[in-house]
Formats: sequence, C-alpha cells, structure tokens
Amino acid sequence: MHARPDVTTQLTYFGPADTPLFGVVCTPRDGQVRGGVVMCPPLGKEQADSTRGMKLLAERLAAQGFLVLRFDYLCTGESAGAQDSPGAADGWLASIASAVQFVRDAGTETVALVGLRVGALLACQQVDRLGSLAALVLWDPVVNGRHHVRGQSALHNMSVGPVDPADERVHLVGASLHSTTAAQLSRMRVTADVLADDQRLPVLCAIRDTDLELPVVKALGQRGARVAPIGDPTRFIASETVYFELPTHAVEVIARWVDAVLPKTVAPVTVRQQMRITVGAGAGGPDIDKSITVLPGGTVVWETAPADSSRGVDNLLMAYSTANDIRTGPARLWVEAGDLVAGLNGRTIRFDRPGVGESGNVDADDDFAPLYTPESVEQARAVFDFAAERPSRIVHAGLCSGSWLAAHGGCWPEESHVVMVNPLMWRLRARTFDTAMAIASGAASQPVDSPGAGAPWSTRAQARLRGTLGPSLRKHMPYPLVGLLGAAGVVQAPQLLLRELAGRGLRPDVLFSPWDHERFTVNRGPKAVSKLKPDRRPQVTVTPTGDHPGLHWAVRAAVIDRCLSALAEPGGDRAAVQR
Repeated sequence: MHARPDVTTQLTYFGPADTPLFGVVCTPRDGQVRGGVVMCPPLGKEQADSTRGMKLLAERLAAQGFLVLRFDYLCTGESAGAQDSPGAADGWLASIASAVQFVRDAGTETVALVGLRVGALLACQQVDRLGSLAALVLWDPVVNGRHHVRGQSALHNMSVGPVDPADERVHLVGASLHSTTAAQLSRMRVTADVLADDQRLPVLCAIRDTDLELPVVKALGQRGARVAPIGDPTRFIASETVYFELPTHAVEVIARWVDAVLPKTVAPVTVRQQMRITVGAGAGGPDIDKSITVLPGGTVVWETAPADSSRGVDNLLMAYSTANDIRTGPARLWVEAGDLVAGLNGRTIRFDRPGVGESGNVDADDDFAPLYTPESVEQARAVFDFAAERPSRIVHAGLCSGSWLAAHGGCWPEESHVVMVNPLMWRLRARTFDTAMAIASGAASQPVDSPGAGAPWSTRAQARLRGTLGPSLRKHMPYPLVGLLGAAGVVQAPQLLLRELAGRGLRPDVLFSPWDHERFTVNRGPKAVSKLKPDRRPQVTVTPTGDHPGLHWAVRAAVIDRCLSALAEPGGDRAAVQR
C-alpha cells in the first residue's frame, strides 16, 4: 500500500474470536507514539462515505505521533454480524470497548476517542465504561438518536424508495436495522453529563454552524468543553452527487486540538496484525474464511471463501462497486453476497479502487477517483489475476460504473457470466469520467450548466448536443442514429454494448431500478435487446421499487438472487451459446 513516508498503515482483524472486528491502524513509522486515538465512525451510508475523510484525519494524527485505530462496528462494514441483528446496538457499543482495549494492548494507556455523527452518540454512551480516557472529540455529533432514526428513515423513503409494510425492519439510508436496534438507538442522547462537574476530561465539540445554538452544545460549553464551528459538512457526510468534499477544515481543527491536549512523551507500541480470520456462518452453514491482501500497486482486496476448501471451490464472484463506493457496496451488499456465496462453496473477491476506501493514502484534493479509465480496467484485471484459481463458474457483477468493469471482466478469456446493475455507460471503450466531465454533467459538488472555456472542444460540443437531444427527442429519432450518436459519445446507446457482448458470446443479466429502466427505455434499450438473436439476448429484470445507487433492499435482494442463480448454473455464457 502506498503510504505517507512518515506513517505506517496496517489493516487487521481484532477483538473476540467469535465476533471479530475489522480495523485500520495508522502509526508513526518509527513505532514511537504519544498515545492512542480510537475513531468511532457513523452508521449506514454516512459510514461508507466518510471513509476517506476519517482516513485523512487518521493519517494526520499518526504523523503527529499517535497510534490511530479506525474500525467497523459489529454488524457493519467488514466486521462480523448481520446488520439486521436484534443485538446490533449492543454490538456497536461492545465494539468501542474492544477497540479501546486493542489500542491499550498495543502498549499505550493514553487513549482518546473521536466520534463522527452517530459515532459521537455511541461514544458518549460508553465514556464511563472505558476506564480513564485522555480526551473526547464529538465531530458533527448526532445528539438525539430518535431524531436521527426518524430523519434517516424518512430520507430513505423519499430518496431511496418506499418500504414493504410487511417488512418489520427499520430502513435508514444505507442500513437495515432490526426494530429492537432502532428503538435502542432512538433512546440514546448526548447530554452535558458526559462532562461531570468534577471530571477533567478534555472535550472538543466540532460543530456544524447550524448546530451551535443547540442546548446541549451550549451546556457542554458551559461545563468546559471547547466548542469549535466547522462550517457545513454536508458535502462530506451526505453528498447528493458522486463527489464528496474532504473535511480539511474539520481535520485541521481536530488535529491541532488533539496535539495540544495529549502528552508529548513517547513510548514504543506493538500492533498485533491479523489479516485472516474464520467466522461461523450460522444457521448450520459452513464456517467462512475472510482475508485481506494488499496488492503490489496498493489496491486492497478482501476475500471470502469456505473455511474448508481442501477440494477447491466451485464458484467465484468478482464484485465491483461504483464511483467512490467502498468494497462493501451499497448497504453492505457485497459483504452479504460473499457470505452466501461461501455457502455454495464459492469465493468472493471485493476491492477498493485506488483513491477509494483503503487503497492508497489520502490527498486533500482527491475528492473523486476517475471512472471508466483504461487504468481501472487494468487494476480490475490485476485483482482478478490475484484470485488465481479458476473455478468452473465465474460471475462478474457490478453496479453502475462497476457494471462497466464487470462487462470488461466478461470479455476476458476465461469463461464467465456478467451481472450488470443499473449501468449508465453503454460501450466498452474507455471514456474517462473525471473532474472536468463531472462538472460538465452536473455531477460535481459545484455543478454548472456546461463545461468551462478551458474544456476540450469535443467535450463542450458533446455537452451542447446532449442538452439539445433531450429524452423526448431520443425516443423518436431513427434507431441507427442513436447508435451513431452513441459511438460519438453524445448519448448513451445500449445497442453498442449489448451488441458487442453478444458478439463475444456473452448473455448478461441486466438489473434496473425503475428510474434506470426508464433511462434504458429512452435510450432505445428494449429495441436493442429485440435486435439480438434470441440466445444472445440479456435477461432484463426491473425491480418494483428502488434506487440507482442500490441502497434499497429490493435492489440488493435482486442482485444477490441473480448472482447466486448465475453461480449455480454450469459453465460460462460462451460455452452455453456454443451448446
């Protein structure tokens, strides 16, 4: 892994053997530390989206001389447990205690907590149970659990999609909770009691400007906490686009404060790194091996496989996330799929693209890792080559831009099947979607109507044509013209990719949310399907509800169903066509 020259990064599992946690440890390269910092993440989509920002702070603190542990709570991310477990909330709290103990076991008794959003709320519930703490940072804290659950649930229903009334779970944006867990989270509060009158615990409240007048913030300030405004963190924690904004100002505020309040004396630490674990699948299923590997170029890979693989595995699922989504996928999709694939005697490979999640160090300006690039195809191929063993059935599955990588995977020499979820790019030829393209399309954090004068002439011309050729016009233009405009990069033409895949003997599964299927229809996708030979036509599935990013349970369930069904079928698409 590429790392800062002054910082060492280690990925590891830790905690109880039957409920292992995933964590990332950053330390000064010389192993001499002033103390430890445990960083408690948010929940749901906020947890995944804040990964790079949390990593930025961790690397900064490690450079200042601290051992910093970031981790996934039980029932979240890469840690053990089902997200809809009735005991998830207790698991979250126990995870904080395990994280603090892990840092102390490394050799330092000086431990500070940094909690972001719900992480701050959870940290406050545990402060009195963790022994003596050196400091506490409440970073953009959720101060009322009930308000958070209600707000996230309402946002889910409005932006992700309605929930089946028969579903007893509580769906937040990026997480599906058991009703018991949601009720327990709803009862949690941040109060000024975290700073008892006789307590000398240094507390920093890094607060968004709109929360400065909250009664609890004022009360904490009156009891001695430092209250520091950090502006509006929305584009960091809840961006509405593929872009996110790294919290450089908040990182500066927190890093300076921690540096000032923790001791300067250093001592050596030893981190026990464990990159492979075995967990029970439950319900009579086989035990599962989970492992982490860092490839030579710095790409981090997660593998799930049956623990007893002495006779080899029958299946391989290659999972590709989209844009800045980390390897877990939306609402932990790929983690849960991997556990189920292991039950079919299969392996699942997931990875963070360079510049995403844990792959590579964080630069303050890396708010977007380019998509649809030749380099990303090469990186995906390197991950596939890492898998080495070629079982009888290989499935490449991806969401949005990940589906483009999955399509490339299907074109590699090995027999395989492709599952494409909500694809937007309908040609194999690379066409880099970077900062300039994102701004031109309105997908950047500061969207504009058209590319700036500095953009290439072709980019500006394509943008003008795109604006002219609206959906209603595309519906009625001659079908061959759609293909020509698609080849020129002006519109998306499903006929290009579907025809190319069919020519290579591939018959993909294509899954759409209602919104994505509407775009597919506007771009003459059904016509493209009908033009193919019957044995080359993709199987098209449209979920009854759901969203483009795949956060809705209906989309996730459909993806898992198609992946498992594809893995259960013998051979690859090309062999099936030849038969």
